[in-house]
Amino acid sequence: MTRYDDIDYWDDDIQQTRNLLSGTRPTAASVTFLRRMLILGCGNSELGQHMLQDGFTFIANVDFSSVVINQMKKKYTDDWYREMHQRLREERKLNDVGGNNTKPSLQRTKLSNNSLVEKESKKKPVHNKMTFQCLDVTKKLEFDAESFDSIVCKGTLDAILCNQNAFDKVQSMMSECHRVLDNKHGVMVVVSYGRPDDRLTCFDTDQWREVKTYTVPKPMVPGMTDVGA
Repeated sequence: MTRYDDIDYWDDDIQQTRNLLSGTRPTAASVTFLRRMLILGCGNSELGQHMLQDGFTFIANVDFSSVVINQMKKKYTDDWYREMHQRLREERKLNDVGGNNTKPSLQRTKLSNNSLVEKESKKKPVHNKMTFQCLDVTKKLEFDAESFDSIVCKGTLDAILCNQNAFDKVQSMMSECHRVLDNKHGVMVVVSYGRPDDRLTCFDTDQWREVKTYTVPKPMVPGMTDVGA
């Protein structure tokens, strides 16, 4: 049986698949007050990158694999953020002038704006950045109470439930998530392959005011039919 609570398992997996990224992409950030986000078990997913580009202003990524955390820190450098913000500014200008929706690629931004990016780096700091920390989400999180407006847990809950003492670990994680969420409008989004009835037990405490479930349609490959689960 795979030990998903074994750090060595994840370190080895990340090293072998460092060029393969987790594929879930978010929709545009439509809720303006859910800006401070925590992503549990971020792995090497580009989820945080897309959320940042959609307008979230602060994203904290945590994972208990030091290998993947170091990879992500090396990937998202100050130069990367400057190039991203420059590209977004160009896109906004194009949209403002004549409603042109053509988006310049990041590669073109790198080639055509190196001098501009270099000048900007000397004048102003980079805003709207992600942080990456090596943390075990089943233990006390190193964040103050009500530090976040939203938490995304994509697959991490499923992994924890495959381990020994799973119930205790899940309850510890859920309690910490509740502590660091804003008490007035905080939202936690759990993406899971498990049945809703099974996962709802993880929220079966007085801490959570309201729990809703949504079924995501199974993606279909063109030309194939759904033969059931």
